[in-house]
Amino acid sequence: MNTLLRKKLGAVLLSCVFVLEGSSAYASENKTLSTTKVKGAKKIVQVSNKFDINSIKSSISGVEVIRLQDGTYIIISSNLSDSQLQKQLSKFKGIKKIQNPKNIGIVKPIQKTPVQNVNPPSTNTSGGTILNDSFYKYEWDIGYTESNKAWSLVNQKREVKVAVVDTGVDYNHVDLKNRVLKDLGYNFVNNTSDAMDDNSHGTHVAGIIAAEANNKQGISGITGNLDVKIIPVKVLNSKGEGQSDIIAKGIEYAADKGADIINLSFGCDEESTDIENAIQYARNKGSFIVAAAGNDNIDCDNSSPAGEAGAYTVSAINPSYMKAYFSDYGNSVKIAAPGVQIVSTVPGNKYEAWDGTSMAAPVVSGVAAMVKAENPSVTPSEMEDVLDKSAVDVMQKGKDKYTGYGLVDAYKAIQLEKTMEK
Repeated sequence: MNTLLRKKLGAVLLSCVFVLEGSSAYASENKTLSTTKVKGAKKIVQVSNKFDINSIKSSISGVEVIRLQDGTYIIISSNLSDSQLQKQLSKFKGIKKIQNPKNIGIVKPIQKTPVQNVNPPSTNTSGGTILNDSFYKYEWDIGYTESNKAWSLVNQKREVKVAVVDTGVDYNHVDLKNRVLKDLGYNFVNNTSDAMDDNSHGTHVAGIIAAEANNKQGISGITGNLDVKIIPVKVLNSKGEGQSDIIAKGIEYAADKGADIINLSFGCDEESTDIENAIQYARNKGSFIVAAAGNDNIDCDNSSPAGEAGAYTVSAINPSYMKAYFSDYGNSVKIAAPGVQIVSTVPGNKYEAWDGTSMAAPVVSGVAAMVKAENPSVTPSEMEDVLDKSAVDVMQKGKDKYTGYGLVDAYKAIQLEKTMEK
């Protein structure tokens, strides 16, 4: 088991606790783990109601005990092996269950930049529709993916729904209020129908996909003014915490609500059965699943959801058409998209430019939504085929582990879909 947690976390995250955003992550209400790497044995224990958890600390030298949201505890030992810690814990009669934890990470933004400091490449949005949104000139992701050339090609036949399974979405944002299906959203953190974003990550992701275009303010989403709507599904709390079983419920919920595309901008160090099963459930319902590769510049093949069968995994490129320095890679990577200084919405009618594969994934989700608008009957497998074959080679010819089949191209994808419809 890998005992080193990913650098992207900014803190230690265990027991399938998914975390987003912020310089530190919380495993409990009052305990912050401030280190980015922890060595030693780790176990998750479930105890009886009357068990004194402090007795573990007094009986086993050098252990740290941390309470998790679900009432279980992480036991961390810096000087015992995994088997030694297991043996010591098995002596306590009040411990009902001992489990191995999973190391969890989230594809959080690598960097945030004020919009006015963004330096877009000169080929930003040339050759396509020009919009009047105030920050449109900074949206190099639209030009590089030829999305502004694709909008006029799409013969939209129905509304397309994209679920953002994340921290929620600010549905009051001026650029999102007409694009968010508030009544279809759900908050799995508080078990309410209000999926308002109290973090900012989900709002940024949603804006990249579907921010309202040509309204003389802010930005345009990748989908322009096509009829693409966001289903906000909140599975992470204000600190960015979440658990795999809750996230799985969110994915399944999105599929049940008719999501054509489901965007997953989070990641787990190890494979998650909960997430894997949820992805397969959603695909069987007809949802196309897009996942961020990760921001550690490491192989993502054994992570979740990036390494799961059924996920369409996205790496990030920079304006030089090269893999972004932070982007994960691997055989699981299917395609690449812009992921550096991507301008989008944040709560409070504001805008920021963020770096990360969390930003690249919704670019692909937006392109997939355009393909779905062109052909509502396209299946997840057919969607993969269209995106794969229409991608533009940027680093190597053919599929490679850094950019998959290449840079996603909306214009070429729609052209290809039209020929396949005939």
